[in-house]
Amino acid sequence: MLLAFVVLEAFDSFNNAKSGAEEEATTLVQLSRTAEFFPVVERDPIEGAVICYGRAVIHDGWPKMKEGERSPLVQSWVNRLEDGLHGLHPANPAQEAAFLQLLEQQDKRTDARRVRLSEANRAVPAPAWFVLVLGALVTVGFAFFFADRREYFIVQGSLMAAITALVVGGLLLVWFLDHPYENRSGSIQPDEMERQLVIVEGEQQSVTPPCDEQGNPV
Repeated sequence: MLLAFVVLEAFDSFNNAKSGAEEEATTLVQLSRTAEFFPVVERDPIEGAVICYGRAVIHDGWPKMKEGERSPLVQSWVNRLEDGLHGLHPANPAQEAAFLQLLEQQDKRTDARRVRLSEANRAVPAPAWFVLVLGALVTVGFAFFFADRREYFIVQGSLMAAITALVVGGLLLVWFLDHPYENRSGSIQPDEMERQLVIVEGEQQSVTPPCDEQGNPV
């Protein structure tokens, strides 16, 4: 029962991490498109910061999350993006509406990033792991204790192997779901950010981003 509960909780955390990463990526495209309502001189700093933010998340933010850390490089582009928003001067009703929408989209991006980062730092508490491992040992131990020597070895061995495999598989599943950003098959990768970044760069080909392909300032 405890193992099933922890698996469900870890799975919910895994889904939250994936949803946060996807929403963060989608919001970048929205920010880029909404900024087009403003003159080139005002929107280009925003477009450049959006592109560099996406590159930094992919190449620096994701590796940092595996270590439970935040990327200073990504944060620097967050600051540049906010500076670009502060530099906007709405001159007509359309730009005023676009400005309010930009602020709303910026809040969505912030919330999505916070979810992504918070799930990277979450972990099943040590006492919970202790109880899970203890329960696994007790379960497997009871299977050995109640083994009937009168039965064929292949029957008893199959039963014990099935119980052991189920218990160990459950523990491994909890560990996997509790580490969503590991570089393993099935882990959450910055795929959505890469796809959305391709869209932004394709739509803003006239913009020269103030960074290299890795998101480092130039």
